[in-house]
Amino acid sequence: MYMYIFIKLFIFLPFIGVSDGLTQKITVDGRLLCIKVPLENVKIKLMEENILFDEMMSEGVTDNKGYFNISGEYIEYTKIEPYIEINYKCPESGEEAVEEKKFLYVPSNVFSLMDCKYFPTNNVSSFRVLDFDVSINNSKSILNQILSKEGKPAVEFDVEIISDTQPYTFKATANVILQSGNTYYGEGLGRSKRISTAICAYVILQKIYNNNEHTTVGKKNLPKKTTIPSYVIDVPFDEQLYKDIEALYKWLKIDLPNFKIVNKELNQSEVVKISPPNLFSIEKGFTELSVNNNFNRNSRKNSMDNWFPPRPDYNCWSDTVISDKLYMGKSLDEISKILLDIERRKKINPKIEGERQKIPIYRMKNDIIKAVEESQTLLIKSSTGSGKSTQVAQYLLKHYIDNGRGAEFNCLVTQPRRLPAISLAKRVAEERYETIGESVGHCIRFDKLDPRPFGSIVFGTVGTTLKKLSSGLKGISHIIVDEVHERSLETDFLLIILKKMLFKYKELKVILMSATIDTTKFKEYMDGIKVLELEGNSFEVMELYLDEFIQHYEFYPSSFVLPPGCDDNSNLWRFNYFPDGRLISPLATYIAEQVEMSDEIAYDIIRLMVEESCKAMLSSNDIGSILIFLPGWSEIILCMEELTNSPGSDMYWLLPLHSNLSFENQKKVFEPPPSGRVKIIISTNIAESSITVNDVLYVIDSCKQKKQLLNHKTATCFFEVSLTSKDCMDQRKGRAGRLRPGYCYRLISRNLWHLLPQHNEAEIKTAPLDKIILEIKALELGDPVEFLKDSMEEIDQRNIEEAEEYLQQLSALDKGKNLTYIGRIMQRLPFAPDTAKCVITATLFNVADSIAIICSYYNSNLSLFKYPFDQDELADVILFLCGDFISDHILPLMIMKMDSINCKNKQDISAIQKQINYDNINFLCMVKNQIFNVIREEFKDLKIQEYGVSNNKSSSAQMHVVLSLLVKSFYPNIAIQTKRRSFVDMEGCKVSLNKTSVLAYDKNNYENRSPFIIYSQKIISKYTMFKECSVISPLQLLLFGCKNVIYKGRNEIILDDTFKFNINPKFGQMVIYLKIIIDDLLQSLCAKGNLSEKELAIKHYIRNLVERILTMAYTINGKTFGKKKLIGGTKVNFKGIGGATDSK
Repeated sequence: MYMYIFIKLFIFLPFIGVSDGLTQKITVDGRLLCIKVPLENVKIKLMEENILFDEMMSEGVTDNKGYFNISGEYIEYTKIEPYIEINYKCPESGEEAVEEKKFLYVPSNVFSLMDCKYFPTNNVSSFRVLDFDVSINNSKSILNQILSKEGKPAVEFDVEIISDTQPYTFKATANVILQSGNTYYGEGLGRSKRISTAICAYVILQKIYNNNEHTTVGKKNLPKKTTIPSYVIDVPFDEQLYKDIEALYKWLKIDLPNFKIVNKELNQSEVVKISPPNLFSIEKGFTELSVNNNFNRNSRKNSMDNWFPPRPDYNCWSDTVISDKLYMGKSLDEISKILLDIERRKKINPKIEGERQKIPIYRMKNDIIKAVEESQTLLIKSSTGSGKSTQVAQYLLKHYIDNGRGAEFNCLVTQPRRLPAISLAKRVAEERYETIGESVGHCIRFDKLDPRPFGSIVFGTVGTTLKKLSSGLKGISHIIVDEVHERSLETDFLLIILKKMLFKYKELKVILMSATIDTTKFKEYMDGIKVLELEGNSFEVMELYLDEFIQHYEFYPSSFVLPPGCDDNSNLWRFNYFPDGRLISPLATYIAEQVEMSDEIAYDIIRLMVEESCKAMLSSNDIGSILIFLPGWSEIILCMEELTNSPGSDMYWLLPLHSNLSFENQKKVFEPPPSGRVKIIISTNIAESSITVNDVLYVIDSCKQKKQLLNHKTATCFFEVSLTSKDCMDQRKGRAGRLRPGYCYRLISRNLWHLLPQHNEAEIKTAPLDKIILEIKALELGDPVEFLKDSMEEIDQRNIEEAEEYLQQLSALDKGKNLTYIGRIMQRLPFAPDTAKCVITATLFNVADSIAIICSYYNSNLSLFKYPFDQDELADVILFLCGDFISDHILPLMIMKMDSINCKNKQDISAIQKQINYDNINFLCMVKNQIFNVIREEFKDLKIQEYGVSNNKSSSAQMHVVLSLLVKSFYPNIAIQTKRRSFVDMEGCKVSLNKTSVLAYDKNNYENRSPFIIYSQKIISKYTMFKECSVISPLQLLLFGCKNVIYKGRNEIILDDTFKFNINPKFGQMVIYLKIIIDDLLQSLCAKGNLSEKELAIKHYIRNLVERILTMAYTINGKTFGKKKLIGGTKVNFKGIGGATDSK
């Protein structure tokens, strides 16, 4: 007799309203065992329990290891009550089949890790708090941000174990009291401390949201900024400066809105707004061109209208007419014969060809060629290590050449990063018995090597491919998008364009490649796409999970804490205790779960994995390298320190691999290690795809990634370290097993691995779209809303509208959302829109060189100094370089202009130079030169050299202007220093300094400087921290920072409801409106490429006023900061236009 086993599911129910109920969806994973033996091909039904009779939602069967995965949905007014039905009896004993574990898989856009048995299922529709979509993954970070905003410490959870049997159940509780006086209680239950606390935080956030606190529905309901210190800035009246600025407005015939000055405090209904509205421009434009005119300088057609296949006398790689006599004036047939002749003269190496034929993808060679010939679009899914990245383009090129059609083939292969693009190009050239630059080239930022104009392959990044779109990809016959599973913002943007081009141009061929791609999704997205799949690595890679490793080596991590009550059952907490015939002891399972619930990386376990891997290699005389995956640079540094201090460090050759390293340092990973040492590569996900380090034998995977969320409205950079997807872990695993069997250690248990999502979420759904919108406008691809409807993912229209509004604030789009002159040049610069605007404005002020260096630095994540470094020595170096300015931003500028620093002792300069990482400085120079090339092209007739020397003395007029333009770019990223180590930003959040910031080194002097700082980004992870900051004057806020200024009566004006100034109100209004004149002047410059004689005069008047305003005296809460004397200031004659001064 068969027995029915009804097991209630751990459920998460997303509700979708319909006319006759709610569509409720459920997915369940599990494993079926009989006496610990996996059951294969057993039918399992997913049922819904009803009053009269139960209904089946879905059914499935177990695989050869006993695992099952079933999804279903049911329409019901009330919450459904699902269960699984198993009709099976164990054949020998007659015992019931038991389910070993019950897991719920939930899509990654909701959360990636939780125990749904204890998750509240009422009203769990998505909601937003503080401009973030709340999920289990980010719930604790968002809750702590709310508390930080209100000046409160991070939430403290009370966690207890409420079951004494495996698996343990943890209960987390917390009480949160907000400024409103409301108290929110939450509790969460789960299989680990981390899960239970995350659920608890999620419950509290949902209650806060339901109570309409900190919500983002409609207008943001932010808390009162009572935690922001109250500062009063008194600015003494400067009669000469007042007369000069007044004279400028009269000369330009600009009438500012009039308001009455009264000798009383105005109530809320009487206050007067004296700042210009958004998108304001001078009605009677003093410039020769109106802001809203459509530009026609260097205008271009829609880039997708320009494609054509290879044609005679055209070089697609340089977008020029051919001048090479070998190909000039010849037909494609004649060129194809030349290419065939070149190919036949090659001396073939049988060893190389034999190795290529052993690569798994070789089995699909003919299928690939046939599919490309017959189909316009091909998707190749082939496991890591199969050789697709190096071989597919080669197969096609050889096929075309051998068939007398070589001139018809030009292939562009995109890679997600610089390093694989160059390394693959080099490898393919070698396999074609050539040097780079013959039939194979590469195109990455700062490094471009074009191959011959016909019968060639170019490897490039997705970014450089998008830049090439301005020429419409003319002359390129085949486009291969490799590692398409990564779904970066740029990749999805490229896919939209390619989809539209494929529809229009039937001769164009597109090949998509990945090891872990969702083929079903791409079949639905690309019309008529053909799919080829190849399973199997070159060699097997054995997996070892965390609990298995701990069990095998009986390892106690340094942070291990035994569970409560273990002394009473000491015999049960031994590595050799295996209840019920388990292979893993309860002790090893418990240790693994403690490691999993910790926010810290288990570096001591990684150290042991490295040590044991090295022992195994030495004992077998099978030496290879070790590749360790970590989420970020700080984790790489800590891991290197752990390994450097370990007993076997003498035999380690440690190589960090990160995007902030120079390309020369990155290339070291391909080199063989010194004799007698083992190469250990410690990398972020930069090594996850395409990079082939052939000697990797062991992979150690932390299974974590660092994701960045950026919200341009709140100026918040939100970094989140979380577990990555199964696909990404498979990619990492595939880095081993290239030349022989390999091994992969994972720092999670096998059970946790089953909980993780299969794919990562596409970046286009969460990332800011302003840069993409600017590209759409510049490439004339139509309305962004309509264009982005062709995205593979549905994009919230609100995100598009927010991006457009932000670009309008930057003057990149006009009132009609048309691209402006400024916007067109912003699109050409390799920065985010706000940074690009800063660089263009710097050109107007003749400080483009300095700003280009600074912007290159804070956008690169490069370290200016060599690692490792001594903190005390580094403090001396940084303070010396900054001089009178307390600014992280000027450090790279001062390093590059060290000759301008007055130093009597040359030995001091020599000691400083030894600390500097000149590889990274040289990279910054290349970025700066790229920026300057764009600036020179756009403004050929404008003198853009700097007026004076940017040095680190307070008398440098140049440096005051430079820092002010950073305020214009970064605002509202403003914070106030309240104590030696205490900062509060404009949202009321308490923020910490980076320990290597110059403000941290100058902490004892904080009372003698302005309390206002500007910062590049705010990083919210375990703690809230600034990334690069500089001390600024409140006058810089008045001139370049504020957005909303009101007059409160007497001499009082308020900036953005935060900063109170006692200043002549009319003078304050004239200062605020100067930035409107600057933007109008900038628009004219960008439209024409130069300035008229009158506009040049206006520019000099403006710069003189800016320099004088920025260095005015002021008093903050009774403490006076004196007027600064300037050297190198702009000299003009204001008397000539009715003013008071003549500095000429």
